[in-house]
Amino acid sequence: MVTRNGRGCARVRRAAVRGGLVWGVLVAAVSAGAADLDAQRWKTVTAARQVTSEEALRVNVEYGAGVLTVRRGQGGELYNALFHFDETWSVPKTEYANGRLEVGLSTTGNGNSDFDDWPGEASLELALAPGVPMDLDLSFGAGQAELDLTGLAVRKLEINTGASESRVRVDEVNREPMESAAITVGAADLDVHGLGNLNAEEITVKSGLGAVTLRLDGEWPRDGQLLVEMGLGAVRLQVPRSLGVRLRRPGSLLASIETEGLEKRGKVYQSANWESAERKVEIEITAVLGSVDLEWIH
Repeated sequence: MVTRNGRGCARVRRAAVRGGLVWGVLVAAVSAGAADLDAQRWKTVTAARQVTSEEALRVNVEYGAGVLTVRRGQGGELYNALFHFDETWSVPKTEYANGRLEVGLSTTGNGNSDFDDWPGEASLELALAPGVPMDLDLSFGAGQAELDLTGLAVRKLEINTGASESRVRVDEVNREPMESAAITVGAADLDVHGLGNLNAEEITVKSGLGAVTLRLDGEWPRDGQLLVEMGLGAVRLQVPRSLGVRLRRPGSLLASIETEGLEKRGKVYQSANWESAERKVEIEITAVLGSVDLEWIH
Protein backbone atom coordinates (compact mmCIF):
# COMPACT_ATOMS: atom_id res chain seq x y z
CA MET A 1 0.00 0.00 0.00
CA VAL A 2 2.86 2.34 0.78
CA THR A 3 4.31 1.70 -2.68
CA ARG A 4 0.99 2.37 -4.41
CA ASN A 5 0.46 5.55 -2.41
CA GLY A 6 3.98 6.70 -3.30
CA ARG A 7 3.34 6.11 -6.99
CA GLY A 8 0.03 7.93 -6.78
CA CYS A 9 1.65 10.94 -5.15
CA ALA A 10 4.33 10.98 -7.82
CA ARG A 11 1.69 11.00 -10.57
CA VAL A 12 -0.09 13.88 -8.85
CA ARG A 13 3.15 15.84 -8.56
CA ARG A 14 3.98 15.28 -12.28
CA ALA A 15 0.51 16.39 -13.34
CA ALA A 16 0.82 19.50 -11.21
CA VAL A 17 4.17 20.31 -12.79
CA ARG A 18 2.77 19.83 -16.30
CA GLY A 19 -0.21 22.02 -15.46
CA GLY A 20 2.08 24.69 -14.10
CA LEU A 21 4.18 24.62 -17.26
CA VAL A 22 1.11 24.96 -19.49
CA TRP A 23 -0.18 27.84 -17.37
CA GLY A 24 3.23 29.49 -17.49
CA VAL A 25 3.33 29.24 -21.28
CA LEU A 26 -0.15 30.76 -21.54
CA VAL A 27 0.78 33.62 -19.24
CA ALA A 28 3.99 34.25 -21.19
CA ALA A 29 2.11 34.29 -24.50
CA VAL A 30 -0.49 36.72 -23.21
CA SER A 31 2.23 38.92 -21.73
CA ALA A 32 4.17 38.89 -25.01
CA GLY A 33 1.05 39.87 -26.92
CA ALA A 34 0.38 42.70 -24.52
CA ALA A 35 3.99 43.81 -24.85
CA ASP A 36 3.68 43.83 -28.65
CA LEU A 37 0.53 45.91 -28.42
CA ASP A 38 2.20 48.26 -25.99
CA ALA A 39 5.34 48.44 -28.16
CA GLN A 40 3.40 50.13 -30.96
CA ARG A 41 0.79 52.65 -29.87
CA TRP A 42 -0.49 54.32 -33.01
CA LYS A 43 -2.17 57.71 -32.91
CA THR A 44 -3.60 60.14 -35.44
CA VAL A 45 -3.30 63.85 -34.71
CA THR A 46 -4.32 66.91 -36.73
CA ALA A 47 -2.94 70.43 -36.37
CA ALA A 48 -4.39 73.31 -38.40
CA ARG A 49 -4.50 77.10 -38.53
CA GLN A 50 -6.69 79.54 -40.42
CA VAL A 51 -5.38 82.22 -42.76
CA THR A 52 -5.44 85.66 -41.13
CA SER A 53 -3.25 88.51 -42.34
CA GLU A 54 -0.22 86.51 -43.54
CA GLU A 55 1.59 88.12 -46.45
CA ALA A 56 4.13 85.28 -46.75
CA LEU A 57 4.94 81.92 -45.18
CA ARG A 58 8.21 80.10 -44.54
CA VAL A 59 7.71 76.34 -44.26
CA ASN A 60 10.33 73.97 -42.89
CA VAL A 61 9.52 70.24 -42.87
CA GLU A 62 11.82 67.62 -41.34
CA TYR A 63 10.46 64.10 -41.62
CA GLY A 64 12.48 60.99 -40.91
CA ALA A 65 10.75 57.87 -42.20
CA GLY A 66 7.37 56.84 -43.56
CA VAL A 67 5.14 58.49 -46.15
CA LEU A 68 5.22 62.26 -46.65
CA THR A 69 2.55 64.02 -48.70
CA VAL A 70 2.53 67.74 -49.49
CA ARG A 71 -0.27 69.36 -51.50
CA ARG A 72 -2.49 72.39 -51.93
CA GLY A 73 -5.04 72.94 -49.17
CA GLN A 74 -8.65 74.01 -49.37
CA GLY A 75 -10.77 76.74 -47.83
CA GLY A 76 -9.24 79.35 -45.58
CA GLU A 77 -6.66 77.16 -43.86
CA LEU A 78 -3.07 78.35 -43.72
CA TYR A 79 -1.97 74.77 -43.09
CA ASN A 80 -3.38 71.42 -42.09
CA ALA A 81 -1.01 68.70 -40.86
CA LEU A 82 -2.30 65.17 -40.36
CA PHE A 83 0.10 62.85 -38.49
CA HIS A 84 -0.19 59.07 -38.16
CA PHE A 85 2.58 57.85 -35.87
CA ASP A 86 3.71 55.38 -33.20
CA GLU A 87 3.89 57.42 -30.01
CA THR A 88 6.47 55.07 -28.48
CA TRP A 89 8.92 56.28 -31.12
CA SER A 90 8.01 59.82 -32.00
CA VAL A 91 6.15 63.01 -31.16
CA PRO A 92 4.60 65.27 -33.83
CA LYS A 93 5.88 68.81 -34.05
CA THR A 94 3.91 71.78 -35.37
CA GLU A 95 5.13 75.23 -34.43
CA TYR A 96 3.97 78.49 -35.97
CA ALA A 97 5.06 82.04 -35.19
CA ASN A 98 5.49 85.22 -37.20
CA GLY A 99 4.90 83.63 -40.58
CA ARG A 100 7.22 80.65 -39.98
CA LEU A 101 5.92 77.08 -39.83
CA GLU A 102 7.97 74.16 -38.46
CA VAL A 103 6.56 70.67 -39.06
CA GLY A 104 8.06 67.26 -38.33
CA LEU A 105 8.56 64.39 -35.93
CA SER A 106 10.93 64.34 -32.96
CA THR A 107 12.06 61.24 -31.08
CA THR A 108 10.65 60.38 -27.66
CA GLY A 109 13.99 59.09 -26.36
CA ASN A 110 12.36 55.78 -25.39
CA GLY A 111 13.71 53.81 -28.33
CA ASN A 112 16.21 53.77 -31.13
CA SER A 113 16.49 57.25 -32.61
CA ASP A 114 17.72 55.89 -35.94
CA PHE A 115 15.02 56.82 -38.47
CA ASP A 116 15.96 53.77 -40.58
CA ASP A 117 14.47 51.55 -37.87
CA TRP A 118 11.27 53.52 -37.43
CA PRO A 119 7.92 51.88 -38.31
CA GLY A 120 7.29 52.35 -42.00
CA GLU A 121 3.53 52.85 -41.56
CA ALA A 122 4.01 56.38 -40.21
CA SER A 123 2.74 59.22 -42.38
CA LEU A 124 2.42 62.99 -42.59
CA GLU A 125 -0.05 64.73 -44.88
CA LEU A 126 0.58 68.47 -45.11
CA ALA A 127 -1.82 70.79 -46.94
CA LEU A 128 -0.77 74.42 -47.49
CA ALA A 129 -2.69 77.56 -48.42
CA PRO A 130 -2.72 78.17 -52.19
CA GLY A 131 -2.94 81.96 -51.98
CA VAL A 132 -0.01 82.74 -49.67
CA PRO A 133 3.50 83.21 -51.16
CA MET A 134 5.85 80.79 -49.45
CA ASP A 135 9.39 79.47 -49.16
CA LEU A 136 9.46 75.66 -48.94
CA ASP A 137 12.28 73.71 -47.29
CA LEU A 138 11.51 69.98 -47.26
CA SER A 139 13.87 67.37 -45.77
CA PHE A 140 13.04 63.69 -45.42
CA GLY A 141 14.93 60.45 -44.95
CA ALA A 142 13.64 56.97 -45.75
CA GLY A 143 10.30 55.96 -47.20
CA GLN A 144 8.18 57.65 -49.83
CA ALA A 145 7.42 61.29 -50.65
CA GLU A 146 4.59 62.61 -52.82
CA LEU A 147 5.01 66.35 -53.38
CA ASP A 148 2.31 67.99 -55.47
CA LEU A 149 3.14 71.69 -55.72
CA THR A 150 0.31 72.42 -58.14
CA GLY A 151 -1.53 75.59 -57.15
CA LEU A 152 0.96 76.69 -54.49
CA ALA A 153 2.66 80.10 -54.68
CA VAL A 154 6.28 79.07 -54.11
CA ARG A 155 9.00 81.75 -54.10
CA LYS A 156 11.88 79.46 -53.11
CA LEU A 157 12.15 75.67 -53.09
CA GLU A 158 14.63 73.35 -51.40
CA ILE A 159 14.15 69.58 -51.31
CA ASN A 160 16.58 67.23 -49.56
CA THR A 161 15.98 63.50 -49.54
CA GLY A 162 18.04 60.57 -48.29
CA ALA A 163 16.90 57.04 -49.09
CA SER A 164 13.34 57.67 -50.20
CA GLU A 165 11.34 57.23 -53.38
CA SER A 166 10.23 60.75 -54.25
CA ARG A 167 7.80 62.14 -56.80
CA VAL A 168 7.39 65.86 -57.46
CA ARG A 169 4.81 67.30 -59.82
CA VAL A 170 3.68 70.78 -60.85
CA ASP A 171 0.67 70.74 -63.18
CA GLU A 172 0.08 74.51 -63.29
CA VAL A 173 2.41 77.48 -63.64
CA ASN A 174 3.66 78.71 -60.29
CA ARG A 175 2.13 82.15 -59.74
CA GLU A 176 5.27 83.39 -57.97
CA PRO A 177 8.46 83.94 -60.01
CA MET A 178 11.11 81.77 -58.37
CA GLU A 179 14.76 82.73 -58.30
CA SER A 180 15.99 79.20 -57.68
CA ALA A 181 14.86 75.67 -56.96
CA ALA A 182 17.26 73.09 -55.50
CA ILE A 183 16.72 69.34 -55.21
CA THR A 184 19.33 67.12 -53.53
CA VAL A 185 18.96 63.35 -53.63
CA GLY A 186 21.07 60.78 -51.78
CA ALA A 187 20.69 57.05 -52.43
CA ALA A 188 17.19 57.36 -53.79
CA ASP A 189 14.97 57.54 -56.85
CA LEU A 190 13.45 60.84 -57.95
CA ASP A 191 10.77 61.60 -60.53
CA VAL A 192 9.93 65.24 -61.33
CA HIS A 193 7.11 66.27 -63.69
CA GLY A 194 6.44 69.83 -64.81
CA LEU A 195 9.81 71.51 -64.35
CA GLY A 196 8.66 74.23 -66.75
CA ASN A 197 5.80 75.14 -64.41
CA LEU A 198 8.09 75.94 -61.48
CA ASN A 199 8.64 79.39 -63.02
CA ALA A 200 12.24 79.25 -61.77
CA GLU A 201 15.17 81.10 -63.27
CA GLU A 202 17.57 78.37 -62.16
CA ILE A 203 16.95 74.74 -61.18
CA THR A 204 19.68 72.64 -59.54
CA VAL A 205 19.45 68.87 -59.14
CA LYS A 206 22.15 66.95 -57.26
CA SER A 207 22.04 63.16 -57.22
CA GLY A 208 24.35 60.79 -55.37
CA LEU A 209 23.14 57.29 -56.19
CA GLY A 210 19.86 56.33 -57.79
CA ALA A 211 17.63 56.87 -60.80
CA VAL A 212 16.47 60.42 -61.56
CA THR A 213 13.87 61.37 -64.16
CA LEU A 214 13.45 65.07 -64.97
CA ARG A 215 10.54 65.93 -67.24
CA LEU A 216 10.98 69.41 -68.72
CA ASP A 217 7.32 69.80 -69.67
CA GLY A 218 5.22 72.79 -68.63
CA GLU A 219 4.72 76.38 -69.74
CA TRP A 220 8.21 77.86 -69.15
CA PRO A 221 7.06 81.50 -68.64
CA ARG A 222 10.70 82.53 -69.15
CA ASP A 223 13.97 80.98 -70.29
CA GLY A 224 15.63 78.79 -67.70
CA GLN A 225 18.80 77.07 -66.57
CA LEU A 226 19.06 73.47 -65.37
CA LEU A 227 22.18 72.38 -63.50
CA VAL A 228 22.60 68.63 -62.95
CA GLU A 229 25.31 67.20 -60.70
CA MET A 230 25.48 63.44 -60.35
CA GLY A 231 27.77 60.88 -58.79
CA LEU A 232 26.61 57.35 -59.60
CA GLY A 233 23.34 56.26 -61.07
CA ALA A 234 21.28 57.38 -64.03
CA VAL A 235 19.60 60.61 -65.09
CA ARG A 236 16.90 60.73 -67.75
CA LEU A 237 15.94 64.08 -69.27
CA GLN A 238 12.55 64.15 -71.00
CA VAL A 239 12.44 67.25 -73.22
CA PRO A 240 9.50 68.59 -75.29
CA ARG A 241 10.43 69.02 -78.95
CA SER A 242 9.18 72.61 -78.91
CA LEU A 243 11.77 73.59 -76.31
CA GLY A 244 15.12 74.99 -77.39
CA VAL A 245 17.91 73.13 -75.58
CA ARG A 246 21.62 73.82 -75.21
CA LEU A 247 23.71 71.23 -73.34
CA ARG A 248 27.10 71.80 -71.77
CA ARG A 249 29.44 69.16 -70.32
CA PRO A 250 32.13 71.01 -68.33
CA GLY A 251 35.15 69.20 -66.91
CA SER A 252 36.28 65.63 -67.40
CA LEU A 253 33.34 63.24 -67.51
CA LEU A 254 33.47 59.48 -67.13
CA ALA A 255 29.71 59.21 -67.40
CA SER A 256 28.05 58.37 -70.70
CA ILE A 257 25.76 61.10 -72.03
CA GLU A 258 23.27 60.44 -74.80
CA THR A 259 22.97 63.52 -77.04
CA GLU A 260 20.78 62.16 -79.83
CA GLY A 261 18.86 64.95 -81.53
CA LEU A 262 21.41 67.60 -80.57
CA GLU A 263 23.96 69.22 -82.85
CA LYS A 264 27.50 69.81 -81.62
CA ARG A 265 28.55 73.45 -81.83
CA GLY A 266 32.05 73.82 -80.47
CA LYS A 267 31.97 72.72 -76.84
CA VAL A 268 28.18 72.65 -76.59
CA TYR A 269 25.32 70.58 -77.97
CA GLN A 270 22.11 72.31 -79.00
CA SER A 271 18.79 71.46 -80.58
CA ALA A 272 18.12 72.39 -84.19
CA ASN A 273 15.44 74.86 -83.09
CA TRP A 274 17.66 76.69 -80.61
CA GLU A 275 17.57 80.01 -82.48
CA SER A 276 13.87 79.89 -83.33
CA ALA A 277 12.41 78.35 -80.15
CA GLU A 278 10.06 80.57 -78.16
CA ARG A 279 11.52 79.25 -74.91
CA LYS A 280 15.07 78.07 -74.27
CA VAL A 281 16.70 76.05 -71.49
CA GLU A 282 20.43 75.77 -70.95
CA ILE A 283 21.45 72.47 -69.34
CA GLU A 284 24.79 71.97 -67.64
CA ILE A 285 25.75 68.45 -66.57
CA THR A 286 28.58 67.51 -64.25
CA ALA A 287 28.94 63.80 -63.63
CA VAL A 288 31.42 61.29 -62.22
CA LEU A 289 30.03 57.91 -63.26
CA GLY A 290 26.69 56.69 -64.50
CA SER A 291 24.59 57.63 -67.49
CA VAL A 292 22.60 60.59 -68.77
CA ASP A 293 19.91 59.97 -71.39
CA LEU A 294 18.00 62.66 -73.29
CA GLU A 295 14.55 61.63 -74.52
CA TRP A 296 12.37 63.80 -76.76
CA ILE A 297 8.66 63.98 -75.90
CA HIS A 298 5.63 65.68 -77.48
